[in-house]
Amino acid sequence: MMKNKKVQDEEEAGDDHKFFVFAPSAATQHSKRNIFDEEEEIYGDSCTVGSTSKSSSEWRSSVICRDSGTDDPFSSSSRRSCPKWESYTVFQKYDEEMTFLDRISAQKLHETESLKSIMVSPRSISERIVYKLAAIQKTPAHIGHNPYRELEAAYVAQICLTWEALNWNYHNFQSKVNHEGGCGASVAQQFQQFQVLLQRYIENEPYEHGRRPEIYARMRLLAPKLLLVPEYRESEEDEKEDNGFHSRISSESFVMIMEDGIRTFMNFLKADKEKPCQILAAYFRRNRRPSVDPTLLRLMKKVNQKKKMKVKDLRRSRKCLRKRKLKVEEEMQILMALIDLKIVSRVLRMSDLSEEQLHWCEEKMSKVRVMDAKLQRDPNPLFFPSH
Repeated sequence: MMKNKKVQDEEEAGDDHKFFVFAPSAATQHSKRNIFDEEEEIYGDSCTVGSTSKSSSEWRSSVICRDSGTDDPFSSSSRRSCPKWESYTVFQKYDEEMTFLDRISAQKLHETESLKSIMVSPRSISERIVYKLAAIQKTPAHIGHNPYRELEAAYVAQICLTWEALNWNYHNFQSKVNHEGGCGASVAQQFQQFQVLLQRYIENEPYEHGRRPEIYARMRLLAPKLLLVPEYRESEEDEKEDNGFHSRISSESFVMIMEDGIRTFMNFLKADKEKPCQILAAYFRRNRRPSVDPTLLRLMKKVNQKKKMKVKDLRRSRKCLRKRKLKVEEEMQILMALIDLKIVSRVLRMSDLSEEQLHWCEEKMSKVRVMDAKLQRDPNPLFFPSH
């Protein structure tokens, strides 16, 4: 009877765009009692008319010290007052966050490499003695401190921010009623540079030493524009060349450039794999006290994997039934849904995961679902809660 009631509720929901969201992760005991019921609901991609879960913006702890009196452009009140998300505000915030995280990455990279050099090959006996004494005198609160975890957190935050900026540019341009006029050549060139730098990183990474966050932080110091998404602008003032003429390309060409950048970004995410030694190290770290409920974390990973399979199956079934290649629009929607889930998968792999970040993963996955053999994806930005 309960199962039939659930199916009936799903049918009555119709085209409602408010997707199912997990119960707040703070209710740990409640999550454990209903863990299997939640798993069944999420696997079925069911939806409800409303949700009691908080918006991720309410959980969000900003990494920027705000001296001005302006409101947070990503707050729930700003969303209500500006449903289309002003591009200037979005990219102003994006640039601020990326700049701040760059400083964190540079600092933590230096600390990580210094710690590694001391632990692996001390330069002198005195340095070795100092390191041993410092380790003995550390309080329990400092024993678990590892700069690599903060370096990884900064890296993950930057790839999440980058994806939201890419996603915003693509849908913002596609939604323009009058985009037949094309795009400025200088802006298109910046998007091409984004794709080229990212592709070059993918090709060079196998020859670098260290883990992905370390390699990425070093490369960002050498190439500050790596993974830095340019802003699509409609203004023609920035498109004048020295001769005073406006140089523009067609809308179709600009869309293809953006789509190439999105595909390259997916390849960048795919290359971020754990090495066997890292998997083994993670296995021995299991006894460390987790920052979030491990049962809920395992469920989240299962749900993420299940959603990935459903989206991939959707692509395969469409190709088989129609015996033709998918339309570019269909392919891109499926690809962007897979990137959403790939991003969530990387967040769930972090060494230190907060409840706010776990809640973000819940909301992010709720934006992707397959209903009646159709993909439904909410493209609205959901910015990652950096710390």
